[in-house]
Amino acid sequence: MAESLREKSRRNWTNDNNTNENIQLGCMLRIADASEKMAQRHTDLIDERDRLSRYYRERGERIARLERQLSAAKGQITKLKKQLAAAKEKP
Repeated sequence: MAESLREKSRRNWTNDNNTNENIQLGCMLRIADASEKMAQRHTDLIDERDRLSRYYRERGERIARLERQLSAAKGQITKLKKQLAAAKEKP
């Protein structure tokens, strides 16, 4: 298998088959590969941030909905207690 310019730029700097342009091209390709890896990690972090943000927003909405339901249930209990007390007072 033929060795890529990336591999050649890592190893054989004194070999006559490698011109200065080929070594420079191989180095540039390696730099581009490293930049792509860094960009991928950055993209992964952005995706994770968005996912967590969405998760916490949905949790907050669910908590607010449950608090409203609990408040409504407490109101119903108070209303029923008042009706029961009023019913007991009437002979």
